[in-house]
Amino acid sequence: MLLLKNNFVRLYTKLSILLTALTLASHVYAVQIESPLIATNIQDFFMALIAIVIVFATPIIVFFIIYAGFLYVTARGNEQTITQANRALLYAIIGGLLILGAYGIITIVSNLITAMTG
Repeated sequence: MLLLKNNFVRLYTKLSILLTALTLASHVYAVQIESPLIATNIQDFFMALIAIVIVFATPIIVFFIIYAGFLYVTARGNEQTITQANRALLYAIIGGLLILGAYGIITIVSNLITAMTG
């Protein structure tokens, strides 16, 4: 029991010293963390966000269009596979249009806000 109490006291002492040192270091050295975001306003933030989504979504959309073409080629008249290929192509095109539409809407809203604020 005494050994456990001594270990606890040592641990408490070490943690106290570490916490005191960190507190003093933060006061001595003014740590300034810069924001990793380039955007300075909400419009720029959303434009950057949509640009990132477009970069990641474009290869996925292309992949699904190629996949739909592969399903068409390998269907050999099977109605179920043709329906699956139609659905894959439709969803890929709808996804691409949604992403481009979001980019267009954000661009329009950003231009309107910029025109109003002047």
